[in-house]
Amino acid sequence: MMSIYEVALQIRFWSPIILFSIGVPAALLNAIIFVSIKTFRRSSSTYYIVGQSLSDVNVLLILLLQVIPSTSSSVSSIACKLILFFLQLTVSVAMSFLCLSAFDRWACTSQSARIRQLSSIRVAQRVFPIPFILWSLVNIPFLVYCDLVPPIFSCWFTNDLFMRIGILVLSQILTVLLPLIILILFGLLTYRNIRLVIHVRQQPNQSRQSNWEQQMTRMMLIQTLLSIFCTIPRAVFVVYTIFTIDESVTRNFDQLSIIFLVDSLTISIISLNFASSFYIFLLSSPRLRQMIQMHLKCLFNRRNNQVGSTNILLTIPTLSARRTTRVTVRPTVENKPF
Repeated sequence: MMSIYEVALQIRFWSPIILFSIGVPAALLNAIIFVSIKTFRRSSSTYYIVGQSLSDVNVLLILLLQVIPSTSSSVSSIACKLILFFLQLTVSVAMSFLCLSAFDRWACTSQSARIRQLSSIRVAQRVFPIPFILWSLVNIPFLVYCDLVPPIFSCWFTNDLFMRIGILVLSQILTVLLPLIILILFGLLTYRNIRLVIHVRQQPNQSRQSNWEQQMTRMMLIQTLLSIFCTIPRAVFVVYTIFTIDESVTRNFDQLSIIFLVDSLTISIISLNFASSFYIFLLSSPRLRQMIQMHLKCLFNRRNNQVGSTNILLTIPTLSARRTTRVTVRPTVENKPF
């Protein structure tokens, strides 16, 4: 029978592999679909979804690299610095785009016209690069104060002050607790707006776009709700860790094993945020499934038509009383745009 510590190690090893296998293809499909289909590009949430999908791929890739001995953070000093930096960067960016999506849906469903202006493609285009730039600057100290620490040469902090800042503030409060508060706040505000039966983007002659915005609101609200449930266990563990940080020295091996197990479980649960977006959207929106099917059929028919109409010349003989002439007919295939 495996001990608690061995169970925690198994979770730490298999969880990144499973999440990478199911999450990376889904995140890439998410980005491709929302970029390639014109109807999706009309929504400001598309920018936040694409940004989150790209960040999800990077997070899952880095988590996978950590469990592979040849690419783990303990291989070299450079690997230690880069993996910790990019892990902290990509997790922060992914959670930021989750929060931006929740904010966008609140603004989109607001009764105030001024607030609804914050939910626009123009605003989304300007906000899109901010999380990448902001968190790249904030996490630069990870490149300076992280290295292989003797005697076992594990990847850890080389500065005690930044160790507390990195563990408590950057890795816990800004990445877990603050996003959870924002998700809960804007999730409740969006739900209240929906209960007030506010029409999304009240514009004449834009009924189809308004219906799609309502679908986007539903999808993002469900994603926000599931993200809250996935983040709460980690947030509770973070709060417990903060209040008991001074007791870590006096704990025995069994207590440390239990804490290590809970730590591994909560990391696996919160990592579902980075692997589940596509499945949430697909299950929560029948119209999304219908549009994806239509798009795939359009692409399939277009390819078939292009293959069937390539350099085909039909020569039809036409008989008359005096002579025989040949009429060359070029068949054309009309491709209707999606």
